[in-house]
Amino acid sequence: MKRHFFSNSILLLSGIAAFFISSCDDGYSNYTSQGGGLTTSYVYLLDGSVQPTYLKVATGSSITFVNNSGQPHTIISDDTTTIKTNLILPAKSFLFKKDTFGIFPYHCVEHPNVTGTIEFRP
Repeated sequence: MKRHFFSNSILLLSGIAAFFISSCDDGYSNYTSQGGGLTTSYVYLLDGSVQPTYLKVATGSSITFVNNSGQPHTIISDDTTTIKTNLILPAKSFLFKKDTFGIFPYHCVEHPNVTGTIEFRP
């Protein structure tokens, strides 16, 4: 009799646990893994320019700098603190994300004539 009661108790507890687990919302179903639903924007580093030259993104968005040129590039904002990348070799990329807002002109350290601007909007 004890054995029957014990197995029924386990079965009942398992059913209750399954009900609560299945009814729980993880709270993340409306988000993607990239920036909480924010899109990833791309800046293409070309020979002598960047595309796009002016980019508007939401604060907290990811920006990927993609080197489609034959030369390495290091991107830095004109204020030298907001936007900084490592050296990006040809055919490589650098993922950048910043929780800030404002308009930030930037340039390539190796090629100062390669310039662009990123606007972070709240």
